[in-house]
Amino acid sequence: MSRKRQVILFFSFFLFVLMSADVHAQGGWRHWEIKLLDGTSVEGNPLQMREDGRFTRSMDPKEGGYLRSTFDYLAASTNQLPPAPTGSFKQDLVVMLDGKRSFGKVTFKSLKFSEGTIVQYGTEMKLENVAFIKFARPKPNAVRKKS
Repeated sequence: MSRKRQVILFFSFFLFVLMSADVHAQGGWRHWEIKLLDGTSVEGNPLQMREDGRFTRSMDPKEGGYLRSTFDYLAASTNQLPPAPTGSFKQDLVVMLDGKRSFGKVTFKSLKFSEGTIVQYGTEMKLENVAFIKFARPKPNAVRKKS
């Protein structure tokens, strides 16, 4: 094989490897899919939480943000996720990347640039290990009719 052909082959292989590598978003932060209760979804890139408790999905300081009560679930954008949780739950559900599940109220201790820490029953969990957070949807109290 000629030297020129070897060089072309090497660079072709190099470009193939480079093009097939996972590419992260701007800044290298993780993407999150935000599934809303109305059935729509938006991407958090990066997902953050402001001091007023609203979630934002970008670096835009003018973004109005989203209330947690409008979320059905958050899903990490990674190549291998366990099955997505379905149904309604009386407590928040956290699904880890390894498939382990835990129920209980989720509090966001920190969330900036799509990473942070959540707390469930006093246990802190890093978001880098979380696949899904499905938010509780307790059934509304039945309205009693007056007789």
